[in-house]
Amino acid sequence: MSEVLNNLIELLKLEQIDDALFRGHSQDLGFRQVFGGQVVAQALSAAMQVAPQDRLLHSCHAYFLAPGDSQHLIIYDVETLREGRNFTALRVKAIQHGRPICHVTASFQIEEQGFEHQTKMPNIGAPEDFISESEALQAAAKYIPEAVRDKFTTERPFDIRAKYINNPFNGKELPPEQYAWVKANGKVAHNQNIQKCLLAYFSDFHCILTALHPHAKGFLQQGMKVATIDHSIWFHRSFDLNDWLLYAIESNNAYAARGLARGQIFDKSGRLIATTQQEGLIRYSE
Repeated sequence: MSEVLNNLIELLKLEQIDDALFRGHSQDLGFRQVFGGQVVAQALSAAMQVAPQDRLLHSCHAYFLAPGDSQHLIIYDVETLREGRNFTALRVKAIQHGRPICHVTASFQIEEQGFEHQTKMPNIGAPEDFISESEALQAAAKYIPEAVRDKFTTERPFDIRAKYINNPFNGKELPPEQYAWVKANGKVAHNQNIQKCLLAYFSDFHCILTALHPHAKGFLQQGMKVATIDHSIWFHRSFDLNDWLLYAIESNNAYAARGLARGQIFDKSGRLIATTQQEGLIRYSE
């Protein structure tokens, strides 16, 4: 396992300080604020330790209430909302400096059999047909501000190959869509709880950025303010991040300084493994 991937997995292993109370460290990706995917993934890690072990996470819904501080610990307070015969619903409150920064509701279900259908995987090419995001950032290192250059060009826990590469500091007009192949940068244990937390972390990377594509803006461009408002994930089928997954994202709406994006995640065989939906603030001022 690569060191950077191992560090991320360790970040998601929270310290338990009471029956339903946990504490986690933060990572600094160069923005001072905590990356939203980290908060969601850690909240799910906390919820998984409280939910009955015979129940599988199938959905989560996160509302971001305040910016997190990447220089401080986060407390995760888990509350059981419902304990039914087949489902368990939990709410996780992420707290910093005595105030909530995010609420995450998570639903768990015992494994059941039932009807099955899914949408078809788009035919958009293989991972090797796309551009490595890490290689693109390293090639453009001299154009990245020195203050964040190391954060942007360092090794990542995921190998990401994207159809569209948009300059975060000087965006160009692109279709309101993104297709990104992803797999772990190293070996991940075949543990669905760990894998779901990692996928939740990754799922926050491209959504709102895709909503900026038609407007020729990068998320770090002068005058732009971008922040996730809410993020939802539905886990449909088991998967393995040791092999390539396709994240197909479309942004169908932007209005009133908000952008909306929907994502579907497939494995290489075409199985739909997860669906995401995210709305975020995309405000521009001259």
